[in-house]
Amino acid sequence: MPSVLIADDDPLVRESLGDCLGDLGCRVTTVFNGQAAIARLSAGPVDILLSDVDMPDMTGFEILAWLRVHPPLPLAMILMSGRADGSLTAAAHAAGAMDLLPKPVQLGRMTALLASFLR
Repeated sequence: MPSVLIADDDPLVRESLGDCLGDLGCRVTTVFNGQAAIARLSAGPVDILLSDVDMPDMTGFEILAWLRVHPPLPLAMILMSGRADGSLTAAAHAAGAMDLLPKPVQLGRMTALLASFLR
């Protein structure tokens, strides 16, 4: 059962993604900002990080940069953004993210991505 950390400042996103991933059998932890994500990551590794790009205190890219200096890295790092486009997707891949999901996140796309990862 993979452990998933969801970092997003939108409580509805955290709740809906957390419920969906929990229904898939994942152990889910949700946090409301980047500092809380770093605190959770500092406490021990997670299998999957699912982070919003734009949060009030830091970006998902800053969390990825922190992870490169403070391993262990999650097995999969996925960013989400309401302003997803080709250049932001390319930047996400360059930063080490497995993918960038556009918001609102299509649950079918997210679950297919995670299912392919978990095989």
